[in-house]
Amino acid sequence: MLACDICGRQHHPQRLPFLCPVDARNRLYEGRLAQAHLLMDSGKLENEVSALLSHPDATSSANPTRTHAPEWIRAEQRLSEQRQAVERTNEIIAQADRLRLEIDAAKKDVERRKKAISRRKDDLASVSHGVAARRVDLQQSVERSIMVAKANWDLNHEGIATHRAFLCIEAARLYGLRRQKKGGSVRYEIGGVEIVDLHSMNSASPEVISTSLAHMTHILVLASSYLAIRLPAEITLPQRDYPRPTIFSLASSYSQQPRDPSFGVLALHPQIPSETGDRERQQGLPRARPLYVDKPLSVLAKDSPSTYGLFIEGVALLAYNTAWACCTQGVPIGDRSSSEDVCNMGRNLYNLLIANQLHGQAGRVFPVSSASPVPSDGENDKFGGIGGTTTAAAAQMMGRFSHGTAHSFLGSAEGAEFVRGFKLPNPIKLADRLKSKLSSDAPNPDWELLEDDAWTVT
Repeated sequence: MLACDICGRQHHPQRLPFLCPVDARNRLYEGRLAQAHLLMDSGKLENEVSALLSHPDATSSANPTRTHAPEWIRAEQRLSEQRQAVERTNEIIAQADRLRLEIDAAKKDVERRKKAISRRKDDLASVSHGVAARRVDLQQSVERSIMVAKANWDLNHEGIATHRAFLCIEAARLYGLRRQKKGGSVRYEIGGVEIVDLHSMNSASPEVISTSLAHMTHILVLASSYLAIRLPAEITLPQRDYPRPTIFSLASSYSQQPRDPSFGVLALHPQIPSETGDRERQQGLPRARPLYVDKPLSVLAKDSPSTYGLFIEGVALLAYNTAWACCTQGVPIGDRSSSEDVCNMGRNLYNLLIANQLHGQAGRVFPVSSASPVPSDGENDKFGGIGGTTTAAAAQMMGRFSHGTAHSFLGSAEGAEFVRGFKLPNPIKLADRLKSKLSSDAPNPDWELLEDDAWTVT
């Protein structure tokens, strides 16, 4: 081996690593020499074979065992072909044996599957025997369970309805709701105050009107919460920010949009100043209708016609709520198309909370008008299966229909159809009729009222 011309040390294949190209070249010398020897030996053998094939006579004297070289080569080729044929034959036989084994295994698997299918058919036949009878029994069992569940549901709902009715009558008694008869006249009181007749409000004082409406509003909201019904017109009870009851129109009730929950103090007290920001904030918002007055109606109608109109609309909405609650509980109110019967709030409220449960039917308190529409059997079968409200079944309807339970739910399709059958007058029409009635009954002065300027001498 040569020494490295650069690093100056002897090459060692194991101890010293490559430090430069010279070391790498020295590393390759042994392999190159071995390859050269092999190439030389291969060339020598190739020359000998070529000489034997091209000059057999010349080489026979030198090597007598190779006298018949072509025949020997052909014999070797035949033996090689024979060995290859034997190997191929053995491979074919082995492959045929494997295929035979696979076919036998497949036949056994087919037989096994046939037996399994036959066994399953037998099991299915044995199970299917009498399946129709078992299906009928199972269906009848499920139907009986459903009937029992429905019966328990109905029973529980009847208990809930009974408790609702009990709460309503007890609340009415505690609130002092009662009926008094004097001669041929009947009056209704609540909280020691006579329930004002809407058609006679011209002769009532503002204190009596406001107190009566406040008591009626409170007991009606309390009863609706006990009965779990949502009144058509939303009522706002007195609160810290506004201690007066108000009511919204049907379109503005239970809305998610911003609203003005109070009617506004300036409506009845124009002399009180108001901040500009509050006035601008309340503009454009749905306004509640007042359920109170601070002046006699005749004076209010003259001083503030808009406030007077809103108040009349508010009491009409309250009367509509009372009549609607009576209809949902099966309490007759007389002629539903008559504004007089709908606006008779004292009678309707007393029948709803007390008389209907005491007497079994509200018709004993007053004679039912012949024009009062009585729902047919087909209409009642759609929702609850209750007959006409002129029988004792009216008391059984108390507390049944509500918005708080899935049983007899007023918000369902059947409940909506049931509510549409009330056919009560629109609150706007009630307000117009009430306003015209009050205007016609208003006392006319015997002399003309003159302003202060009329007395000025010119």
